[in-house]
Amino acid sequence: MRCIGKSLLVRRADLAARGRALPGVRAALDALAQMDGAVKSVLTGNIRPNAFVKLDTFGLAGHPLDWDIGAFGFDDHVRANLVGIAHRRAAEKYGVPFVRDNTVLIGDTPNDVRAGLEGGAKVVAVATGSDRAEVLVETGADTVLPNLEDTASFMAAVKQVLLS
Repeated sequence: MRCIGKSLLVRRADLAARGRALPGVRAALDALAQMDGAVKSVLTGNIRPNAFVKLDTFGLAGHPLDWDIGAFGFDDHVRANLVGIAHRRAAEKYGVPFVRDNTVLIGDTPNDVRAGLEGGAKVVAVATGSDRAEVLVETGADTVLPNLEDTASFMAAVKQVLLS
């Protein structure tokens, strides 16, 4: 355990030196927190401790995210299967079914889009990563935004996808 802790601390320093929180992400998380009935969590191919370190490094771990229902790389090596795992955990905790009609995955890569679509979620893709918006559209995202800087547009996209 001591080695893992040291490794994570090194990773945190490396992340802080190389990365940053994307513009608009804090406001987007704040807006989602105000959305009635919405449950927010994390779904990632990273293992849970690394996911937390990444979010914490950029000041995002304090946002109201339900880590208990999230799904992580150690849960399954197939990313699309993580959606079903998160669905089951959320249903067990909240007592309501979580299905495609009430689940939105927000991601920025074709792998995120495919995981959401194959796993049973609607997908809002954000072209803030290394992939262009056209690639995310071609992959099948329900909607694609150029970035997260316009919080009103982001929230409108999430609500529209949920209604579609």
